[in-house]
This record gives sequence, C-alpha cells and structure tokens, in this order.
Amino acid sequence: MGMAGGLLAVMTIGIVSADQTSAQVQRTSHAPVELAPAVVVSAGADSIDPNAIARLSALHDDRVELGTGFQLDDGRIATVAHAIVDARSVRFGNTNDAVEHENPNQNAEVAISRLHDLATLRGAPLSAGLPLSAVPGEIGDGVALAGIPEDGRIHIRSGEIITRTEGVNYGLGRPEVYAISVPVDVGYSGGPVVNANGEVIAIIVGSETRSGVTLAVPIEYLPN
Repeated sequence: MGMAGGLLAVMTIGIVSADQTSAQVQRTSHAPVELAPAVVVSAGADSIDPNAIARLSALHDDRVELGTGFQLDDGRIATVAHAIVDARSVRFGNTNDAVEHENPNQNAEVAISRLHDLATLRGAPLSAGLPLSAVPGEIGDGVALAGIPEDGRIHIRSGEIITRTEGVNYGLGRPEVYAISVPVDVGYSGGPVVNANGEVIAIIVGSETRSGVTLAVPIEYLPN
C-alpha cells in the first residue's frame, strides 16, 4: 500500500501495493480513464468525511494506475507518489468535475517526494476537505482508513496503530511508517489514515502480506 521506483519498493519482501493497475489497460497505450462513482458502502469511522475522497487515475505510456486521493482543507489533493511518478497525466475527482494535470512530474502544481512516497496536487474539485493533525499518532491509538478498491466505491475500515518504525523493517525504502492492525485491499493506496478527531495522520502506501498490517507514511512528510 530509495524511492527511485516507488512501486517497485512497495512490491519487495512480501509487500504489495494498494494500487490497482488494470491488466487490460496495460495492453493499450492510450486507454481512456474511467472514474467510478464514490459511494460509502461500509461504515466504521464517523470521523472521515467521504466527500473529501475520490478516485485518482494516473495515465502512463503503457498502463493506467488507479488508486485513492483525498482533498485537504487547504485545497490541496494528497496521494502517493508511486502512482504518478513518470505518468503522462494524473486525474482526481468524479467524472464530471475532475482536476487533471498533464506531465505531473514537471508541473509546478504537483509536489512529489519520492523518498517518502507522498505527493500533493493543486485543485479543489470536491465539496469537502480533511484537516491535518498537528500531533502524530501514538501506539494503540484507534484510527480509520479510507480507500477505493476495485469496486470503485469508498470503503472505510477501523484499526489501531501497532507501531511507528523505520520502513526498512517492512522492506520499504521510506524513513518511517506506521503499521496499522487492519488489512486493506488493492486500490487503497493514497487514502487517508485519520485519528478520532477526523484529522489526517498518515497516507496509506501498501500492506505487508504475511502479517496483514497496513503501512502508512506519517503526514508530516507530505510535500508542499
């Protein structure tokens, strides 16, 4: 769920990315980007506003990567870097009012931290935003995670922070990650992890297949 190849780093040593890459799209160089409607289908965390979360699509030369992005209350869009590194364009939001950035890796409206696997985009197409937490999460804190798996709908799951540790302990090149006691599905990558006050403390980057924990990078590493 270093960073020269963000997706590659997530895939090593039992780690699987929480992105979705369509095998059919991989065979088509210029496949259209389809954005599924965002509908809450599972409860579990009243602290997350689903109106701040939407599908993120990154168009590459040989594939389209689908994941999750969310809008912050300052108007930025937050997601993972590995979905958009080397992409030709990236799109966030619902079909009729999405924000799209061409050449995101050379676009002043896009900030990317490959080391921390986080990215922000400018534009505010959604009706709500999530606040950032001023304090980090602590071990044992209850948290909620949101993402858009293969069915194209927003799912919200609850868990707790197991630890905050160096990413290398989970086979990742990130300096630090939270390990969270709930698994996530393909497509959650880029989704928020929020505390009991509904404030974002981390962004989902993948999951550890053997233990089933979700891995998330602390929000203080989010690029401006």
